[in-house]
Amino acid sequence: MKKIYIDSTLKNEWNVKFNPRLCSALEERGFSCYLPQRDTNQLDREKIFDSNKDAIKAADVITAIANNESPNWGVEVGYAFGLQKRIVAVAATGHKIPLMAKHIVNTSPH
Repeated sequence: MKKIYIDSTLKNEWNVKFNPRLCSALEERGFSCYLPQRDTNQLDREKIFDSNKDAIKAADVITAIANNESPNWGVEVGYAFGLQKRIVAVAATGHKIPLMAKHIVNTSPH
């Protein structure tokens, strides 16, 4: 079973609503999905970094929701790239992915 890490901001209401729907759709298709807003204790700020870092390390694929990206989004994409993870960006039509992230996503290993 492929493990997918969902990388998305929690600072935007659209993302907060979209992320669980995407995760559910992936799980219905047999993927294991790590969704930080669901699977990380958001009240324990000390553990968020380690939990997310470990989940990225364990994931087969990073799905990076590029709409309304935040600085943390870029850090997670960069970390996954450094680990040579496959990174799939999801963005609305016409949304511009930041230049460095776009290059990382386009050149990530398959």
